[in-house]
Amino acid sequence: MLKKLILTLAMSTVSALGFSQTVLEGVVTDSKTGEAMPFVNIAISGETIGTISDINGEFKLSVPENLTNRNLAFSSVGYSPKSIKISEITDSHFEIKLQPVDLKIEEVVITDKSEAGRKVLKNVLEKFENNYVNKDFAYSGTYKSIYKKGTVTRNSTYNFNAYDSEGYNRSEKSNAYAALNYKFSNITRDYKVNDFETGINTFDFTSTFDIMRYELNVMNSYNFSDFDFKIKSETSEQYVIEFTCNKPKLANSGALNTEKYSGTITVKKSDNAVTAADYTMTVKNFSPVALSLKNSPQNIATINCKLSYAKNNNKYAIQSIETEIDVKNNSEGDYKISDSIILNSVNYKIPGKIFGKVFYSR
Repeated sequence: MLKKLILTLAMSTVSALGFSQTVLEGVVTDSKTGEAMPFVNIAISGETIGTISDINGEFKLSVPENLTNRNLAFSSVGYSPKSIKISEITDSHFEIKLQPVDLKIEEVVITDKSEAGRKVLKNVLEKFENNYVNKDFAYSGTYKSIYKKGTVTRNSTYNFNAYDSEGYNRSEKSNAYAALNYKFSNITRDYKVNDFETGINTFDFTSTFDIMRYELNVMNSYNFSDFDFKIKSETSEQYVIEFTCNKPKLANSGALNTEKYSGTITVKKSDNAVTAADYTMTVKNFSPVALSLKNSPQNIATINCKLSYAKNNNKYAIQSIETEIDVKNNSEGDYKISDSIILNSVNYKIPGKIFGKVFYSR
């Protein structure tokens, strides 16, 4: 019985020695402010034993005697980690001060570079009906045309009165052509022509470069995925959006055989309206009648176009269209067309209707 009692006491002593622990108590504070830091991670290095500080920055941790040679690590987001050797802790309640880290990082916006410009143009289309003339309207101005081929130059100037029965209700060119009627007056030209009452001429053709009136171009949200956009410049008043078409085609450029299509669009910030555009197109098989035709003679045209829009009675409409078309024609010879349409009045309140068109052959 005595032997049994001695054995039991011996085993208890060994057990107590093997599982004796050191209890650490302390508080974690901010080294700059002195404020208590809650929810700081506290762990014995290399072990799964640990705890976190409470709302007052206080903590309590039991450390087995066999781990007192390890470090006690403290970590918190926004602070430099700190560790201290457990065996060197002599105070019954000690303080750990963590040093805050300056996390100022250069701002980086991870996004599609085209998205910012695309978003600006989406806002334009969302406000389109409110910003642009959305009913029939009449306008007048001056149409000038210069045609050069070899040593031949033809100049003509026309005053015009025009009527668009649809206004800025975006449509394909065929529908827009049918909606546009006009009459010329005060005609001056340095060549003789045959006049016809109906037909088409380059006034219609030049009008089709209005990217806000016509549908098949960069200003169509269905086509945005075909373009790369970039905010080229920005002021307190406007954005200048640069665009490049990755795969030009009829649906996104308005021409059947477009090879290149790029330019800039200026957007007024206060009302999300396009006030100007400047773009370039390269078109194969160019035709001044239908822009491009499959069976037209083999040629390549470089088209430069500048547009401006103005507000009249709280509604925007085209103010000017200027085009430079340089045609390289292998079979018929090179030629150049320079046209401009400059408006001096817009009336959508009580527009004077015009029926029919006039045609002057070059």
